[in-house]
Amino acid sequence: MKTLVVVGHPHLEKSVINRAWCEYIQANSEELNVMIRVLSEHCEEKGFDIKKEQEILSEYDRIILQFPLYWYMVPSIMKEWMDTVWCEGWAYGENGDKMEGKLIDVAVSTGAPEFVFDAGISLETYLSFVKGSAGFVRAKSGRIFALYGAEVNMTPERLQKSCEDYAEFIKS
Repeated sequence: MKTLVVVGHPHLEKSVINRAWCEYIQANSEELNVMIRVLSEHCEEKGFDIKKEQEILSEYDRIILQFPLYWYMVPSIMKEWMDTVWCEGWAYGENGDKMEGKLIDVAVSTGAPEFVFDAGISLETYLSFVKGSAGFVRAKSGRIFALYGAEVNMTPERLQKSCEDYAEFIKS
């Protein structure tokens, strides 16, 4: 299955987790059969080149939306990309069938530790917009890969382990 990782971190150069994930996945991209698309590198002043983004999406069976959780939401760059690229007439509506059957997974880093989600609203609930969006464009909502507590006790060993776990998630 050809996999596209769409990275929605607005400042990837300042990131620890998402940047490390990208670098690790890029270094192993042939083995993983994956391509990485960093949205911040493709968003111009006027927005995204919608046709180009749609052409790229058309080539893949599985899309992983990778982003840090911002106030329990997707970063605005990812939301803008979804709003404009997954548009009527292409992803939904009349003749809008280009996302149909694709698998949409999520890879997310959270500042909050896992117990915050276990004790209250689950991460799956916060990310339900992905399931809803996938359903709306007739794609399949997949799994979630999460690194909790990204801002707490991030040792080089823990970061390396998360990269390896993410690669396994991509392979499976």
